[in-house]
Amino acid sequence: MLDRHQLTSDLLADYALGFLSPEEAAEVEAALDLHPQAREELNAYLNGLTDLVMDLGPSPVPDGAEDRLMARLNADLAAPTHTRATAAPAPQAAAPAPTPLQVPARRPWLYPVLAVAAAAALAVVLLPTLRGTPHDLAYYQRQPGSVTTPIRTPAGQTVAQVVRLTDGHAYVRMQASVPSGRAYQAWKIENGKPVSLGLFKGQNYVAALPAGTVFAVTVEPETGSDQPTTTPLFANAI
Repeated sequence: MLDRHQLTSDLLADYALGFLSPEEAAEVEAALDLHPQAREELNAYLNGLTDLVMDLGPSPVPDGAEDRLMARLNADLAAPTHTRATAAPAPQAAAPAPTPLQVPARRPWLYPVLAVAAAAALAVVLLPTLRGTPHDLAYYQRQPGSVTTPIRTPAGQTVAQVVRLTDGHAYVRMQASVPSGRAYQAWKIENGKPVSLGLFKGQNYVAALPAGTVFAVTVEPETGSDQPTTTPLFANAI
């Protein structure tokens, strides 16, 4: 299991841009559940990519641009890396050591290019998660096998809608926005204690949550809190 110090900004960027293998990505996802500050950093990075999409505007993509981009990326990924001179091998090779999780080599020119490409993909895949538009709830409700559950107060007022997806994710749409200078903070309740799942300033939150997770939302300072400082708007098994 990765610790907080191993969840570097470079590793989170590689995860967001899809540079990691499925095994490495799964290891990062498992560590994010234990380190809410790293998840907040990842969310900030994804929000930055989303803002990039919004700033670009609806410019048409030139003909052949996708093929040229993929050809350039494939050529770069296939290029051999620089190696050090090594001594002649021993007559009998030692057993290979386990390969640790490694961050792919940084390519300064590649990140601005991939940021635009990834942002374009995020506009389709992640924008409903990060932007509060009237179509967000409908988007998730249209996913095959999704189940929607309204969260209501004892008086019958709806405070949120939860959409459980078949891939293990849950989408939460809060009914109202938070006041200026405040933010929603998500929590899961484990052994009777709240564990932070990070902040979300809009009305939308999505995360991989096992079915039956006791999920709660509070209103906190926009910098977040180690423990809830207000009464939860709700705390329900989702």
